[in-house]
Amino acid sequence: MPEPLPRWFGPLLWATMLLFAAMVWTTTRSLTPASGWSVFDARVFGYDLDYAQGYIAALRDTGGIDVYLGRQRMLDTVFPALLTAVLLVVFRARCRGVLQIGLGALALVYLGADYLENARVAGLLRTGPDALTAQAVAAASLATVVKYAALAPCLIAALVIYVQGRIAQSEGSL
Repeated sequence: MPEPLPRWFGPLLWATMLLFAAMVWTTTRSLTPASGWSVFDARVFGYDLDYAQGYIAALRDTGGIDVYLGRQRMLDTVFPALLTAVLLVVFRARCRGVLQIGLGALALVYLGADYLENARVAGLLRTGPDALTAQAVAAASLATVVKYAALAPCLIAALVIYVQGRIAQSEGSL
């Protein structure tokens, strides 16, 4: 039988969702200089040197570099830790054995990849578009791809766990 979630889980989940909403707001208001551009962090399949040069040049024209390295970086430092905590609590309470260990490890890989991505993207943003190297962009892009490769199964598992819980709850109330 699964363990109940701790009483503080609800506030943790709400804080995580509110922080994510703040990041989306900042992204859409200050870090999308024109149609077709999206933040490095949101490019699930990564990016190349041409994209990085164009995006950074567009951000420089709109003052977005300071926002990215300021408010957005602060939010994106706290958010991965909160999301990882949410996932780890769910996996600890609802999974057992190898599944619990595997999903917990994936959540920690996500956390590490997100922080590595943040550091590498900050390095790109501090470099002029013409001074970027293909290697630096590839390293940041790889961190982004690994982040999503680790996060996707965790989110799918959390969704399945939630749906299973709702089904069990509705069957118990019949």
